[in-house]
Amino acid sequence: MATSITTARRAREFAAREELIIREARKFLLERGFQGWNMEDLAQVVEYSKGTLYQHFNSKEDLALAVVTGSLEQRANLFDKALAFQGRSRERIRAICCACCEFATAHPDYFHVDLMLKSASFWDKASEERREDHRFQAGRCWRTVQQIIIGAQAVGDLPKDMIRPEEATFALISVTVGSHIMSMENDLRVMAGITDMMATVRRNGDLMCDGLGWQPLSRDHDYSATDRRIVKEIFPDAKWLKAG
Repeated sequence: MATSITTARRAREFAAREELIIREARKFLLERGFQGWNMEDLAQVVEYSKGTLYQHFNSKEDLALAVVTGSLEQRANLFDKALAFQGRSRERIRAICCACCEFATAHPDYFHVDLMLKSASFWDKASEERREDHRFQAGRCWRTVQQIIIGAQAVGDLPKDMIRPEEATFALISVTVGSHIMSMENDLRVMAGITDMMATVRRNGDLMCDGLGWQPLSRDHDYSATDRRIVKEIFPDAKWLKAG
């Protein structure tokens, strides 16, 4: 019995230490980028030896991927919340788009770091366990979107003969993620005359859904009203929806 209690306590201490390491590493990534710090810098902040850090993460890249995966898990959780929104299928995919806006507002650094870590030179230095965890959380997001698309085709809101669910999922996620990546470039926003990036992200989603023939089309429905209902019912603390 004493052995099991000790083992449980050590497991809690290990988990708490890992959470601390990830939390401080997230601050470093946000404030300094990936190149602006090393494991020794982090060890000083968390007040553990560098060797202790390597008990949790086999490389700096492994740790950075853990940081990004933690954010991705939060994104998947937001998608789950959006999935519960009551409305037609296109309003539910709109709720997913609003979840993306909620996530991007809370994690403005995510897409930049994630893109960097997907390059082979970084990705291959992370452990297979970390890579698999990242794939799992990404898969959660993918499956949520695809579930709505399959439902839309089943009820006739989205034509079945135009595109396969997998292709529609890929297209919608690509447009949304691409919009967020472009939004990080201030010069591009200025050239495009965009002042409300989150509204533009949702508008890009409208253009894609209209192109797919997803009913009701944006000209036939007030999706700004849908946005307000989504915020009221699911994301009441949203900062990205401007009044009016």
